[in-house]
Amino acid sequence: MTRRELVIGKLQALSDDEVAEAIRQLTHHVKARLRFGSLVDRTKFGAHNEKFLGMDAIDFYVGESFKRLFDPNGWDWKFENFSFVEQLTRIASKLISDKVKEYKSKVGRMPDFDERDVGDIYDLQSIALENIPGNEELYSRLVEASYKVSSDDDNLHYFTMLYFDGAKFPTIAEEMGLTIAQVYVLRKKLVRRLMSLKEEIAD
Repeated sequence: MTRRELVIGKLQALSDDEVAEAIRQLTHHVKARLRFGSLVDRTKFGAHNEKFLGMDAIDFYVGESFKRLFDPNGWDWKFENFSFVEQLTRIASKLISDKVKEYKSKVGRMPDFDERDVGDIYDLQSIALENIPGNEELYSRLVEASYKVSSDDDNLHYFTMLYFDGAKFPTIAEEMGLTIAQVYVLRKKLVRRLMSLKEEIAD
């Protein structure tokens, strides 16, 4: 008996209840990884958007994870080290990472870094691109406005998601496949757009 035949045998021996529980736990894992339902819901744009994946992100990653494991030439379930659910979540995590890499490779060229003095752009007075301690309502309006003004630009929207998810510029640059200078360009672009909603946010 080959290793693959052994794995397929163990998969086929799983009960309906075990499979149903695995689907439940895997769905929870995928939603958590994609920040599903939060202010930084990664399924709304970028690599995990329905437009890019061709279907709902949660259904895609859950279904694809099962497919990769059950396929005759699929992933090896290392049952000696991982439970059924653990192996599925490892596959889903790999798929999510791979989709980010694929998306990054398709992101269009970003503008070059502009060295001009843009100090006035950062003068947002009552608006700041940081969490405002003690003023959650203002911060929520700022986040909402940021998503609104970046909704027509995939690169800017992806930057906005990462920024308000707490990612530092080096992390954002790595995640998006950009230079640090290009990340600053995106930040400037977001601030410029927020300026048009300054009174609305601070009101």
